[in-house]
Amino acid sequence: MDQLATNPYHIEGFKLWGPMQEWYSDLTYGSSSANVSAPSRSEYLRPYEKTGNELVYDGYSWAMAHYLKPIAMQHFLITSENNDVSSSPVYQNPGWPTSANEGPHDIN
Repeated sequence: MDQLATNPYHIEGFKLWGPMQEWYSDLTYGSSSANVSAPSRSEYLRPYEKTGNELVYDGYSWAMAHYLKPIAMQHFLITSENNDVSSSPVYQNPGWPTSANEGPHDIN
């Protein structure tokens, strides 16, 4: 999985941009209503890279923090003084924030 930290993985389908593109009459790309990925991204159809609004538009990647799960906020709060997270003796796993509802930070 370490390779995905610097080299994202792109899901690709069949080779659309080439002779097969003539089989289809309604290919649209480069807009919010696109139904296929742009030929500049790949010769192959990238089903998760059509409009730019997809979660994995830039490919699947990996953060080193994903090797460990984050410690829940509840554990910080019950061990802290006056609900002050910074006073808790518990420490967060590397790459994870001590605030709720946030994703991991890069720790390369």
